[in-house]
Amino acid sequence: MCRCEAVRFVSVLLLALAPQVVAVKDATAQAMVLDYVAHYDCEPATADHLMSVLALAGDQAIVAGNQGLTLVDLAALPPGGDYVYIHRLGGLNARDIYTADGQWFFVNLHRTGSGGSGGSAVVERVGDELFHRITIDQPGILFEKMCLEGGFLYVAAHAQGVRVYDVAVPSAPALVGSLGVGFTDAFATAVDGDLLYVADGAGGLKLVDISDPAAPAHAGGENLLSASGTAEAVTVHAGHVYVAAGGAGVAFYEGGDPTRRTLYPVGGAAEEMCWWGDYLCVSDFGAVTVYAAQPDGSLVLVAQEYVQRRYVDGSARLRLSEGLDTTPDGRVLCANWNDMDVYQLLPEAAGTQADLSVDTRRIRFPATGGAANVTLRNNGAQTLVISAVTCDDSAFVCDYLGGPLSPGESLVCEVTYDGTGTSAGEDLLFHSNDPDEDPLPIQVFGRTGFLDPGEPATGFSLPCWGKDAGGVWNVAPFTLSDHLGKIVWFQIYGSW
Repeated sequence: MCRCEAVRFVSVLLLALAPQVVAVKDATAQAMVLDYVAHYDCEPATADHLMSVLALAGDQAIVAGNQGLTLVDLAALPPGGDYVYIHRLGGLNARDIYTADGQWFFVNLHRTGSGGSGGSAVVERVGDELFHRITIDQPGILFEKMCLEGGFLYVAAHAQGVRVYDVAVPSAPALVGSLGVGFTDAFATAVDGDLLYVADGAGGLKLVDISDPAAPAHAGGENLLSASGTAEAVTVHAGHVYVAAGGAGVAFYEGGDPTRRTLYPVGGAAEEMCWWGDYLCVSDFGAVTVYAAQPDGSLVLVAQEYVQRRYVDGSARLRLSEGLDTTPDGRVLCANWNDMDVYQLLPEAAGTQADLSVDTRRIRFPATGGAANVTLRNNGAQTLVISAVTCDDSAFVCDYLGGPLSPGESLVCEVTYDGTGTSAGEDLLFHSNDPDEDPLPIQVFGRTGFLDPGEPATGFSLPCWGKDAGGVWNVAPFTLSDHLGKIVWFQIYGSW
């Protein structure tokens, strides 16, 4: 799988619009909540696509995004959000960021829009400023997630497997070893002793012997037939291995044994993980899910916070849970494309907030009208009060006008569309005392000015974009009548 940005937009958008599964906390472990604290915004008029965040000492963090790296003071972020920062290093199309000492950082970079390779930027922090020192860039090698251990940088490189760099001198990384065969799509790495665990995409969990970093060798693991889901991240904790396995959820491997696997669904597509003590925090595009690791390594669900939303001050802004990290006092930092949210992980009894969730974020009605049910739930520790339900288009009506929901309580309301008017999509807004979801939007679609479900396709022409062999974008007209008798397949990979 080539993880170029256009392909990534396909998977992200499809997942963002899928129905949400509301998870119920397991009563066998202490229930927790994620109280909202504050957030860092993209700068005005920029699409930073904040992809990951790294917590630092001194209550600071570095947020990585498509526009570069931003050093922020967590204590300075207000509940309403702000784009204030300490320092910003632009010019890097950043994905993930790693450090061993808080001075030197390694940042994997996205492939460029022209199809060029994506390497790793080496960044140094001097005081409160960030400086780009060098880029490790090898043509044809696409760097993905990495880990730092014992003076070595272990890089997952998709179809090129894994690569090992000596970073004893951080400003001059030296390639000392590689293993380029036997992988399906290496996404991430984690080290435990002499073993390197590799999240190998559809190939599952792979084990690599790194007793000699210059000569890594396969030591077993799963394959395309035995794996489950798509392995996109991997972490080791107390001798056990955990893999973010995409739509399969979190895969737990007892003792790191690839034949002893247990799956824990998250309701979305698990992509990133981080630890706070024995709590495993997982991002799945639509939510942050928290598990408590038991003495035997098994997981118990204790908290979940939905972060997916598209409505901010009247504008559509995509917010998807991507990279995350934790602070020593239990704050969870979550990079959500347009924002970096800060939550506090607390015992449920100490929670101070209500938390509204819904089981769907998009409803498409037949052009002639119809009805659909929506389940509302209060996942928080305090009473949720829905003060109003509004929509700019009177053709869409919700039969629930508001009221209180106790912690854990849910209800089903009905949304109807009367088939009048023409709309490309409206927002049905649930206004409440949820501090980070007010209002919470559901996108509703009825009759549009375009081709609606069930309507016959009349003749049309439209511009179609594509890349030539050299990676250059070109546009050419597509006319439906020119393809009479053929199967035509349309795919939208990103539009907002």
